[in-house]
Amino acid sequence: MNGKPTSDRTHKTRILRKVDFLIGAVICMIAALAVSVIAAGHSWETLVPLFFIAVLALIALLFGSRAGILGTLAAALVFAVFLFSPLGRLQVASSSARSNLGWMLLIGIAFSFLFAPPTSGLRRQ
Repeated sequence: MNGKPTSDRTHKTRILRKVDFLIGAVICMIAALAVSVIAAGHSWETLVPLFFIAVLALIALLFGSRAGILGTLAAALVFAVFLFSPLGRLQVASSSARSNLGWMLLIGIAFSFLFAPPTSGLRRQ
């Protein structure tokens, strides 16, 4: 055989991985926006980032570590801008909300590596 089908298959696999990683990150962002709308104004809104870690672990499990990491960063941005005051800014006034965002970032990124499915023999790029 000329080797071309294997090359095409490898190329398609790489494209699918990139698409999967973007889909996972977008799901994280949409979920963070939805949770922000639901939790806004409630007494438990500062705890949302800690509960959201479960979503981040699930995304890493389903879509891989890249999606988990990008999803964690996107969710932190969404929560800072749309959930915590002052709204519309990256600044977070509440020290407990800032702390919980920091914990979400730390644990979300760590869980992205821990819960990501093992890679196949193909080299990831």
